[in-house]
Amino acid sequence: MRYHLALPSGWAAGRSWPVVFVIADAHRDFAANLQRFVEARGEKPWILVAPEVVTCGGTRDQTSPPYSYTEEEWKIARAPRDHDFDDAGLAAVLAEVHAKWGGDERAYLTGWEAGGHTVWAQALRRPERWRAVAPVMTNYQGRGLTVETFSRAPARATLPIQVFWAGAPRAEIAEFVPMLRQQNDRAIADARAHGFAPAPIRVVPGADHGPLPAAVLAWVDSLERSRAKPPAAGR
Repeated sequence: MRYHLALPSGWAAGRSWPVVFVIADAHRDFAANLQRFVEARGEKPWILVAPEVVTCGGTRDQTSPPYSYTEEEWKIARAPRDHDFDDAGLAAVLAEVHAKWGGDERAYLTGWEAGGHTVWAQALRRPERWRAVAPVMTNYQGRGLTVETFSRAPARATLPIQVFWAGAPRAEIAEFVPMLRQQNDRAIADARAHGFAPAPIRVVPGADHGPLPAAVLAWVDSLERSRAKPPAAGR
């Protein structure tokens, strides 16, 4: 799997850095989507990763460019093996970011619109891989998920899943919002039916349809600060 990487300001070897994987929509403009998160990150110490996943939408636009895969690589990446390709590829990217750049062994995961096909499949197949998951107004059709692939790991019950929603999508998007809401509701229902505990949808007031990097990273920051707090002394 190919991926794009943005190290934080002041990065140095010898310590562990939190990692956020950002999944693009069906336009598959991985670098531009990553840049929106770079701008929202500011001086926060997060490694940002934009993997060239092949499941963020349908199969029609699985071509290079925008991907950088060779035709030989496409032979193992295209459907019906696309979710298996992404599953193994994301594990490999996470391991490489840990080995080369000191990234945490578990990462935060977010994606928007058609990126939801990747995000939900990963959350519900591999909860032990992610610190938390933030789907943003996503598509969801249960792709990559079967009775066998839904996780039964104990980690599924405690994986934070927070769906984000734009409070003010522009007019040309508004007609698609009911469909997106229906698909998000189905994803949440499927998650709960399999032992996950996603939080209620969080609306971002005044926000237009998009990956909502500022809201997502603010949530990540709150989780990181909670992790950094020392445990309360026993009585």
